[in-house]
Amino acid sequence: MSIKIITDSACQITDSNKNENLIILNMPVISSDKEYIEGQTINSSDMFSRMKDGEVFKTSQVPYKTYYESFKDELEAGNDVICITLSSGLTSTFQTATMAMNALLEENKDYKIIVKDSLCACSGETSVINKALKLVELNYSFEEVNNKLDEIICEQEHIFTVTNLEYLYRGGRLSKTQKVMGSLLNIRPVMSVDKNDGSLYVVEKARGEKQTFIKMKNLMIEKCNNNVNLNQTLYVCYGEDEDEADLLIEKIKEDFDFKKIVKCPLGCVIGAHTGPNMLSIYFSNKDLGEELSEV
Repeated sequence: MSIKIITDSACQITDSNKNENLIILNMPVISSDKEYIEGQTINSSDMFSRMKDGEVFKTSQVPYKTYYESFKDELEAGNDVICITLSSGLTSTFQTATMAMNALLEENKDYKIIVKDSLCACSGETSVINKALKLVELNYSFEEVNNKLDEIICEQEHIFTVTNLEYLYRGGRLSKTQKVMGSLLNIRPVMSVDKNDGSLYVVEKARGEKQTFIKMKNLMIEKCNNNVNLNQTLYVCYGEDEDEADLLIEKIKEDFDFKKIVKCPLGCVIGAHTGPNMLSIYFSNKDLGEELSEV
């Protein structure tokens, strides 16, 4: 018997087959009523190219039946299940997974299963899941992993920006006037995730790359109460512009010597909404301990 971590493909982890305790359920990417599965029938490079040609993509949540059957398979095999979902502020996946969990607990109250709202997106979700897997590897009990995840999720921070406002406009995050004026003035929104409901919000605006990097670093300091924890892994996620990600990492390294920095390409599920020109950083606002410092 073991603990299985079940999540959705918004987590951007592509090598789940290398970890026997991780199960990833697909969130389809949809265009013109045709469904695609990332890594099987579409990749982010192809999707971004088509988006720039005007094609519109959207995503669909993991179906109830998929959650129910995946949970039941593991529980009947004698495993405990911890499901970690994409932020409930961005999708109803958490609610759907919770419904499946409740249905199974009605069938057998002795099942050990919990659904956790990551309140995260993109590499923020990656970070949370990697930490959960590390706890399982360290033989934490079901209850211990569940409790530690509450702390991990609470302390997880997101800061991101985009250079092309078109896709935020298409997704209803910006008005047409905001999009036009922002593009004319080379304004980039610096955004974060609300820790109460997991929704996105604009913290401030910057003009040009240099000012954007300064504001992102300053916001990181602010979120850490002027005491950035360096004993951790900083995640940096980028769309098409890997060079810009490398430049941001250089700027961060000028002031902060993080124990580890992981650079991740943007996946299809989140990229369908942000577009190809997204750049983001993810970190914990406190020290979660040495055992989680490199994941």
